[in-house]
Amino acid sequence: MQEFLKRLSRHRQLRNELLVSSLLINLLGLASSLYSIQVLNRYLALGVDATLISLTLGALIAVVFELVLRGARLKIAQWLCARADRDLSVEIFDSAARGQYGLLDQLPAAARREIIAGQSTLQQVYGAPNLVTLLDAPFALVFLCVLALISPVLAVLALLLMAAVAVVSLMAQQRLGDPMQAQSKASIQLAGHQHALTTHGEMVRVFSAATPLAQKWDTLVEELTAVRAETNRLQNIMQNAAYAGTLLMSMLVMGLGAKLVMAGHLDVGTLIGANILASRALAALTRALGLGEQIGRGERALSLIRQLCSIPKERADGMRLSTYNGAMALEDLAFAYPRQPTPIFEHFWLNIPAGHVTVFSGANGSGKTTLARLFAGLLEPSRGRLLADRMDLRQAAPDWWRHQIAYLPQEPAFFDGTLRENLVVLAPDATDDDILALCRELAIGRFIEAGSEGLDMPVRNAGATIPVGIRRRLALVRALLGQGQLVILDDPSEGVDAEGCKALAALLNRLSREGRTLLIMSNESFIVSAAQTVVDLGAKPTPKTLRSTLDGAAT
Repeated sequence: MQEFLKRLSRHRQLRNELLVSSLLINLLGLASSLYSIQVLNRYLALGVDATLISLTLGALIAVVFELVLRGARLKIAQWLCARADRDLSVEIFDSAARGQYGLLDQLPAAARREIIAGQSTLQQVYGAPNLVTLLDAPFALVFLCVLALISPVLAVLALLLMAAVAVVSLMAQQRLGDPMQAQSKASIQLAGHQHALTTHGEMVRVFSAATPLAQKWDTLVEELTAVRAETNRLQNIMQNAAYAGTLLMSMLVMGLGAKLVMAGHLDVGTLIGANILASRALAALTRALGLGEQIGRGERALSLIRQLCSIPKERADGMRLSTYNGAMALEDLAFAYPRQPTPIFEHFWLNIPAGHVTVFSGANGSGKTTLARLFAGLLEPSRGRLLADRMDLRQAAPDWWRHQIAYLPQEPAFFDGTLRENLVVLAPDATDDDILALCRELAIGRFIEAGSEGLDMPVRNAGATIPVGIRRRLALVRALLGQGQLVILDDPSEGVDAEGCKALAALLNRLSREGRTLLIMSNESFIVSAAQTVVDLGAKPTPKTLRSTLDGAAT
């Protein structure tokens, strides 16, 4: 409900127009009841055709005005909701794209997908049709007030029955919370298995992963079936309450009203009009109550989105050096992931002059990727400082720093688009000749030029269809087009063939001759042998410098 109120409060004038139009619509809705009363009491009593024509024309005019107002009100509500949806979409994208990487990475991938998908749920639940339905609900009192003027007894009866329907529906909705939450949790887990089944078919077949995956699948499907059955049962209670309430309302009003007619307190025409009024009042209430389950889903989706949006954002500002030479220094550096008992490394001291080639080696899990992400500014140290030309990296403007580096992540990925669009993100002005020159230097020019689409080749599914060795070198082209002075490479030779490794070695030599600072996470012998400094991250808890051309290298 708060989200509806938030949307209404976005524009005071439009909110007032919505409320006024809702009042007029519901007042015009009285026309059908008044028409029935007047036709039965006046026309049938007098038999004057002019009276019937006048009453019918008046009722038709009221219906036309009501329809026009409903259309205008819906357009206003759509404008308000569209603005709210657009702002929410921007906020979700900004949180996902600019939230602190270390905190975002703690959310499971399936949960992140569920959060993003929750945007469409919110657009549906908090859309204009549901908003105007809720706006009509309080005006059920208008029909009850008119009914009270006709017959206080029938008005009290209608009010009591509406209260009973509301209590039953609200109790069922309250109990819906737990099964709906369980359903959401199981759906997220099932989505992870669906992803494995649809995108990792090789693993499923070659390694006979279908059997354990099927067991997990069946367990989750059974759990989902159980919670959906409970959800359907509670939803059925709400639907039956509305249906039974409608039937009882008509029966009780007509039954009690008939006695009032026989006693001379009502006439037949007024009784029929009273029945219409009571039914309209109950219908307005049940339509609003019927949104309870949808609003529950919307609240759960909104809760997940708030969880994403509550993650602190990266700084939008910070220091910017007029010129960055490429020097780096680690001062008493330490890093540990949240809830991890021991740090990846600590008391890490290292000086890296501009233009130096440093290789960080170590077994899997020793911290090579973590250190690369620290250099790239994706993670922040738990203790100590990481200095770029003697400036603490935590003080640097993130967007400025990202243009000072050429970063190759361990698992490079691309967005859906053309290959050209992916490669020029850091250098929008790069020409096709610039791109192809780097591709040829890394021995992947033939891969691009052999295809009829060339750089217009579509990239889908994060580039998973591109062979891993070629995908890694394409990601390196993307990084180097940005002309960053600091080159950070996380396992650049992984999955690369012999020809590619030879081209990679030549490229690294060229970058070194140009004075770029190279930070390479690798155990590859041809890379380690060419390094000026080699650091073993496998030495715990403090990494050890195995060799260095620098005098007094820290160990």
